[in-house]
Amino acid sequence: MSGLRQTVRGLLRSLSGMPGRISHREAHERGIQFLTQNLSPTQREQYERHGYFDVIGGETTKRYRIHHGNQMNVEQLDQNGRRTRLLCFMPRGGLPVGDIMLAQKTALELFESDAVRVATGSLAWDPIFENELRVRRQRRR
Repeated sequence: MSGLRQTVRGLLRSLSGMPGRISHREAHERGIQFLTQNLSPTQREQYERHGYFDVIGGETTKRYRIHHGNQMNVEQLDQNGRRTRLLCFMPRGGLPVGDIMLAQKTALELFESDAVRVATGSLAWDPIFENELRVRRQRRR
């Protein structure tokens, strides 16, 4: 009975032009696509190759690295590209990872001081985060 119900609902949606719900996987794919469309060519290449991209803060010109992920995925870098702080900030709601990363990029470029102020920070030597990054990189390959 539920199979028939779903078929009828799908048919009615297609006839009425109403958008249906999309799967979690499709939402994730769209979020990543939207993110990559809004990266510079250099950032896009960096993200596709390494799973992260660098952003220059709009107020201080400090460099940040945003890793694929949604928590504790933003690093503040020194002049030599070494991590000095880990930052955690994201928009509210259950958004796809790509949307979260784009929001983080935009916040650092346009509202850097506000983003850093609300971020939860951690010292650069955090070994748990280092191991988590290693695992994420292996999964992407």
